[in-house]
Amino acid sequence: MDKKYSDWIQNNYPDGGYGKCSEATQNMVEFFPELRRVRGHYYCSSWGERAHWWCEVWNEKEIKLEIVDPTANQFPSMGLGHYEEWGDYQEEPTGKCMNCGDYCYENRYFCSKGCEATVMVDFL
Repeated sequence: MDKKYSDWIQNNYPDGGYGKCSEATQNMVEFFPELRRVRGHYYCSSWGERAHWWCEVWNEKEIKLEIVDPTANQFPSMGLGHYEEWGDYQEEPTGKCMNCGDYCYENRYFCSKGCEATVMVDFL
């Protein structure tokens, strides 16, 4: 990671920024407009899958996208886990389906009417 990013992170989120990934990435892209803010999941070896925000930048020296995560140190795996972007879907999941385990939105218990019906039939 470029020293200017790591210095900024150390100065602004020295404690790891637990629970502040949205705020931290917004602040970071305002300070470094070349960064792209990304929303998705971080897979920590200790905690498992977590909804998360991070930044990316094109690293011309290595010819690849580089992850710049201002709150990576909040995780036991310290940012060494897997990052997966959500893509165009902007709404954050509020839970997992009681039937299939897919993500649910708007505080629902099921991801679809089909999953809800399957559970209700089994319940009755």
